[in-house]
Amino acid sequence: MPAPTPRPHVMALLFDTNFNRPSGTRTFRHLDGRPFTDEEQALADDATLEELQAAGVHVHNPEAGAEAKAAAHEMAELLFKYVIPHREALIPFMTHEDVLEYGRLEAIVAAGAHRLRPRKD
Repeated sequence: MPAPTPRPHVMALLFDTNFNRPSGTRTFRHLDGRPFTDEEQALADDATLEELQAAGVHVHNPEAGAEAKAAAHEMAELLFKYVIPHREALIPFMTHEDVLEYGRLEAIVAAGAHRLRPRKD
């Protein structure tokens, strides 16, 4: 199903909205500082996600945050798949401090690697 077409009167209102509300209020203000009328507030409250995004408003979406975190984890695993076997190729791009830190961490991992391997019972 296609996204609904943004309503021009709502878009005009959103483009003239200061979304930084004073603390303790749910009422938006126009860019010139005038508080929204009840009718304007109702329109803003009824704005669709698509209308808000088209007006450049960042809409907090907890599901998107969780999805981004999971994607970052998957991306790191994908990178590790290539980086670990070819880590020497990264050294020229690392600062001296990072090379030293990598060496320190590599020693810790190597010392505990026998505990990471699956046991053969």
